[in-house]
Amino acid sequence: MDIKRLASPYYISFNTLALEPKVIDGKVCTVVTEKKDKLLLDNRPLNNLKRACEMYGTTLRQAIQISSKLIGNHHKVPVLIVQDMGMPCIFLPTLSPQSDSNVWIGLHGIEDYWGDPNSCEILLENGDTIRVNVSIQTMNRQYALACRLDKKFSRMQYYLRHPGLDREFI
Repeated sequence: MDIKRLASPYYISFNTLALEPKVIDGKVCTVVTEKKDKLLLDNRPLNNLKRACEMYGTTLRQAIQISSKLIGNHHKVPVLIVQDMGMPCIFLPTLSPQSDSNVWIGLHGIEDYWGDPNSCEILLENGDTIRVNVSIQTMNRQYALACRLDKKFSRMQYYLRHPGLDREFI
């Protein structure tokens, strides 16, 4: 798949599967893997995530705080970027979000993953495979945290649609 350079702002959506850092001429850029395209953006993956959160009405800091409240105060929590008709768009970091080597992966885009103590390969929904420099244990943890966040959010949505039921979701 050819990578298209995108000059205009990019907003994360359910078409976005992964945000990978790529150094070009000494500057960290972002390779966005979408369901049908690959795009190159001129800024860091974290900046793209921050912009998406702001566009959808929150901040990355608030998204991290909400995740921590729902699933516990963990390092590298997945974040809920937006939801559409009760379906959450959750992205999980592979490393510290502040790291220039961090890859953000959409939970909805993960088909499968495998690896060893040094690295993992992630099969995305569109058939692409990306390699991340984290152990299989780290990937298992990040995936499990993202699934927990998804479940907590889904439970909250259920209680929103069915008022009067027991609301112990936190």
